[in-house]
Amino acid sequence: MVKDGGRNRYLTIFLLAASGAAIVSYVFHSVYQNLSASEEAVGYVDPATQIGIDLGYIVMAGGALVLASIAIWCAVAYVRLVLRGR
Repeated sequence: MVKDGGRNRYLTIFLLAASGAAIVSYVFHSVYQNLSASEEAVGYVDPATQIGIDLGYIVMAGGALVLASIAIWCAVAYVRLVLRGR
């Protein structure tokens, strides 16, 4: 029973982290496209807005990478538990 609980825990963390990484990447991509389109329409972006865009890019890309890393780690742990249980 404890092994099943561990497997369920890793599987749940994997599913949540993987979907979170996908959502963060999708939202970031949409926001970045909208900002790029408005930059093209106006022709320029003031420096403060550009810094905000760049920092947002770093934070969202970093967050997606962290969530993806957690998902991969939990997937490996889940597979190891499943293989040990056989």
